Amino acid sequence: MTRKDFKEIADSVRREVVADNERKALADALCTYFKSVNPRFNRDRFFAACGL
Repeated sequence: MTRKDFKEIADSVRREVVADNERKALADALCTYFKSVNPRFNRDRFFAACGL
């Protein structure tokens, strides 16, 4: 996956998941997977892009 893919997913999470606790839970679950497919994945940057 590329940075463009991660950005698009983060934008979708931010737009579509209204409740903060649900958005955080989803972002956290996605981060686990993203880190496994890309060791350089930045969790903090993704959380910020998700609006967390």
